[in-house]
Amino acid sequence: MADSTVGTHVVVEDAASLAEAVQRTHVVIEVAGRLHDLEKFTLLEGSNLVGTTSDAELVFKPDSDWVALTANNTLQNLTLRSDPSRLTLSLELATTTLGQLKLQHLIVYGRLHLESSIVMTADLVLTDIQVYDGDSTSALHRPVGYGVEVVPGSLTIYNRCTDPQSRWTLRAENLSGGTRDVPLRGSGIFIFGGMTVPNADPQGGPAPSSPGGMIDLKLLTTGEIHTNGNIPAGTGNLISGGVFVGSGVKAQQVINNSPVTTYGTNDMVLDNWGNVRLWLARQSIISHETSGIGFVNFGDLQTLIVQGDLATYGEGARGFNLYDGTLAYAEFKSITTHGNGSIGIQTSKPFGNILVLGDVITKGGRGNSLVRGVVVQLDAHALSLKPGTSGKEIIVLGRVEAQREEITSLDFAAPASTVEFIMIGGQQYVDGSSTE
Repeated sequence: MADSTVGTHVVVEDAASLAEAVQRTHVVIEVAGRLHDLEKFTLLEGSNLVGTTSDAELVFKPDSDWVALTANNTLQNLTLRSDPSRLTLSLELATTTLGQLKLQHLIVYGRLHLESSIVMTADLVLTDIQVYDGDSTSALHRPVGYGVEVVPGSLTIYNRCTDPQSRWTLRAENLSGGTRDVPLRGSGIFIFGGMTVPNADPQGGPAPSSPGGMIDLKLLTTGEIHTNGNIPAGTGNLISGGVFVGSGVKAQQVINNSPVTTYGTNDMVLDNWGNVRLWLARQSIISHETSGIGFVNFGDLQTLIVQGDLATYGEGARGFNLYDGTLAYAEFKSITTHGNGSIGIQTSKPFGNILVLGDVITKGGRGNSLVRGVVVQLDAHALSLKPGTSGKEIIVLGRVEAQREEITSLDFAAPASTVEFIMIGGQQYVDGSSTE
């Protein structure tokens, strides 16, 4: 069927009419119904792709990529479907200025992957996007830092420019991905800038400190996220994350409105390498496998509030750790770990205030855990202060308890005096002693 043109609007109802319509710039392409057997195409500058029927869908041929965006494009009210590892939606490789890209009300099967090493400016607006059956485990470009590489996500925004003058802005609302039965493979939501490790040496464990492209993240809100990084057991130098805010990202607000759950080895649930003013998790944070840490902070985090339960079930799956960067304030409902080597809270850097409204409970003994790219043996202490840490206060209103008899609840390798005030269940602790 030929396309129907009215002014700058073109209605397409099959692959042939779509292939003809996308040759034009500054046109609104209206998709009516389900279009099958599509080949890769590029949406030219100023053109929009809009679904006009409830079943508007683009289905790509097996082993075929993708819709490539150029500049000032809008996609909305569509389902896009390709093979799990394919780039269902991506950027045209030669584009240097994106203008404003609007992606709204989309269901994506496969990968939504906006990555560039040459785009200098971009204004990205993402609203109400669900990603299913994505597999990013074979993605080529993996950020490096703190002794590990990071597997990108099925929903990736990656400013890989090495030029620090490259600045993207991003506002992303209601992003979700995966299901309990079919989690995303690799990371889930992955937002990174282009900062790199000096000399690209991941084994030394340094922070990504060489300047690169930046992302100004105005707002990120998420729905339900389910991921499995498919990382082989025993791997020390590779991680993934349910929601990962990376180096080179300056975020105003990150809000998880629904549960975030990971199912694989080295799958962090929430991970920050960037600069975040507020991170709010309204519901549960759950990991099910080895070294799947609940919340990891290696960046600069002003305020963290976790209103849902934080629970981990795998060996070496710590609840919360502060191993690098800075933290001003953190508040948790409760933290429970079940595996051997799974510490409840562990800090080795300065912080401000940590408040737990309920309990910090660990149920495991000694076991292996991933620390800065190295698998080490840890006891599942409930609260651990390591050398290098200091803080204003730690207050736990409930219990701090390691339930295995051979494990001490408190591990103060750094003396309690490095924290100005520690109170647990109404008792103040000073260098190992407590007073009412």
